[in-house]
Amino acid sequence: EHPTRGFMRPDLFIPLAEETNRIDRMTLFVLRRTISDLLEWCQNDVVVSAAVNISANLITSERFVSAAEYILQEVQVPNERLIFEVTESAAMSDPEAAARNLERFRALGVLISMDDYGTGQSTLSYLQQLPLAELKIDRAFVQNAHKNRSDGLMVRSTIDLAHSLGLRVVCEGIEEQECLDFLRESGCDYAQGYLIAKPMPPQELAPLFEEHARVHTNG
Repeated sequence: EHPTRGFMRPDLFIPLAEETNRIDRMTLFVLRRTISDLLEWCQNDVVVSAAVNISANLITSERFVSAAEYILQEVQVPNERLIFEVTESAAMSDPEAAARNLERFRALGVLISMDDYGTGQSTLSYLQQLPLAELKIDRAFVQNAHKNRSDGLMVRSTIDLAHSLGLRVVCEGIEEQECLDFLRESGCDYAQGYLIAKPMPPQELAPLFEEHARVHTNG
C-alpha cells in the first residue's frame, strides 16, 4: 500500500523490484511474514496452507536459496503447509540448477507449485524433472473454459495429465459460478479467483476460517 497512491498491483512493483535487485529482500520479507501467519493459524487450530511466489531471478540464486533455507530451518513450519510457487520460465532457464534448488526446499517440507502453467513450453519429461506437488493452470485458459471449447479441452486434459503424475491442480481466475461448476465437473482440486475471495490482509481471513468451521461442524 503506497502512502499516496493507495494499493498497487504486483505487476506494477514486482518488475521494478527485479530490475533494481531488491526482489530477494522483498521475497525473504514475505517468506518470514507468511511463516509468522502460518504459525499463528496453527496455534488457533486452523488447518490452512500458504503460498509464496518465487521470482524467476531467484530460483538459481545460491544466495537467496541459502537465506531461505536458513529461515525455514530457524522456524519450523508444519510439513506441507508452506508452498513455493515458481513459473515455467523460471525453471526452464537452467532446469538442472532449478531442480537441485527446489529439491533443497522440498527436503525441508515445502511443497513446490508450478504457477501460470500453460503459458510456457513445458514438456512431460521436463515436468518429471522437478519435485512438483501442484500445477496452477493460468487464468488465460481457465476464465472462459466453461464456454470456450478449446480452453475447456486444454483445462480438462491438463487436469488429467497432472493427476496421472500425482499432482494436484489449482485453476486461477475464476470469476463466474458457471466456470467453478465446470472445474468441479472436470476434477479440479482447488480454485482461485474473485468469485471465491479477493485479496485481503491476514486478519480478515480469520472470520472466513471461523465461518467455514461452523458450516462443517453444523453440517
